[in-house]
Amino acid sequence: MVELTGDDLNFFSAFERITGVIPIDFISTEFGMYYLVSKPDLGKAIGKNGANIQRLRDSLRRKVVVIGDNSDIEDFMRGFFSNVEIISVELREAPGQKVLFLTIAEKDRGIAIGKSGERIKAAKEFMKKKFNAEIKLQTRRTEI
Repeated sequence: MVELTGDDLNFFSAFERITGVIPIDFISTEFGMYYLVSKPDLGKAIGKNGANIQRLRDSLRRKVVVIGDNSDIEDFMRGFFSNVEIISVELREAPGQKVLFLTIAEKDRGIAIGKSGERIKAAKEFMKKKFNAEIKLQTRRTEI
């Protein structure tokens, strides 16, 4: 069972109040909030031209990222890193362990990692919670 602090409840209810969507899960980092919503509710949560995201940013005074839920591990990560060029995705499984190797373009490395590593930490936390798996980021140079 997950314990929510008072701050967690405030973040959860602020999202629901502003977007009209109940998040499935969320992760709070030093610089931002990562909310997981069902895929059909993704557009409603973001709002027209990102209006709900902007209102949330103003309200919470932090960066806000909304991710569409997916039961497929590869599709989930492609959605999480939608603004990053993903070259390949490989899932390796051993008894009791799952590791997803995500190969991205070297030019997108900073975007994938995020400020102070917050984006990759959030991705790792979602992977652990949702799929009981790890994620390893690899970079590859691409032709310009």
